[in-house]
Amino acid sequence: MSAHTATFTENWFDQVSQDRLAELGRLVDNVPGVIVEIGSWEGRSTCVLANAIRPREVIAIDTWQGSPGEISHDLAAERDVHATFATNVAALTGGNVREWRSGWRDAIPQIDDPIALCFIDAEHTYREVYDNIQAVLPKLASGGVLCGDDAGHPPVRRAVLDLLPEQDVFVKGNVWSWRKPALADMYRSVASTPSDIYLHLPRFVELVTRSKATKVLELGTRTGVSTIAWLHALEQTGGHLWSVDIDSQPPIGQFPHWTFIQGDDMDGTVQAQLPAPFDIVFLDTSHHYQHTKAELDRYQHMVRPGGLIVCHDTELPIPEGAPAGDPTYAV
Repeated sequence: MSAHTATFTENWFDQVSQDRLAELGRLVDNVPGVIVEIGSWEGRSTCVLANAIRPREVIAIDTWQGSPGEISHDLAAERDVHATFATNVAALTGGNVREWRSGWRDAIPQIDDPIALCFIDAEHTYREVYDNIQAVLPKLASGGVLCGDDAGHPPVRRAVLDLLPEQDVFVKGNVWSWRKPALADMYRSVASTPSDIYLHLPRFVELVTRSKATKVLELGTRTGVSTIAWLHALEQTGGHLWSVDIDSQPPIGQFPHWTFIQGDDMDGTVQAQLPAPFDIVFLDTSHHYQHTKAELDRYQHMVRPGGLIVCHDTELPIPEGAPAGDPTYAV
């Protein structure tokens, strides 16, 4: 801390809300990832969060120009809000704040690490809050916290409840919060929810834990149900999962022991990114005969001696979109 004198002009974040934010910061003490604040203004919430999580760092994202159409925009035109923020942070924290002078739409895509906690307090329109939550959700770590200010403001509340389950959203002071289920909880959920693969998930976990596998390759993720099972198992062995899919990454969050590669698994540039040999290779892509045969021909060489190739849908008579002439039970 320094000899600077802190100054807060507006009282927009009351003591109850400050205490709640500090609680949430301490709640993610053991959750890996970065701590992000979107909308810092003069730094009152920034300082509360920074002191709650020390020595971890807060990434404070703000333009310090206020929000268009809101009073903050007019106030920012009258005084140097950023200078006040910098002075307050210097006076009240241990130097564990990294400012990022940018709008969140530019900043969030540049964050590669999982997010352990994200506090949202920028523009309060429905669209801004909705889009902000939607952008952060895929990056939120298992057990991570998503929270924000102005829970009582109708556009904010509506955006939150349109994206997050109401029974799991908590409000204290004026702060709303939601905690992403831990990986074990996510696994229990998908393993008990009927799908075309849920009955096999315990077998996947058993294959990893019994063999003490630490390197698994998954070809085909779809919505990420099997991905969650592999990740849950590998969390127990200290292993890592590589997933390849031609479609975009499933929105299950980010995990430090998961690498997702978007692309065709028969593309040489994709295959070159895979650190073979693997303990287990799981095939669950098109299920068409020629494609599956080509995958087996190629990926058998990426399995270590004594490792496993696991195929889904061996009992599927006619896969969706199967080419004419494919045999039944193509896989």
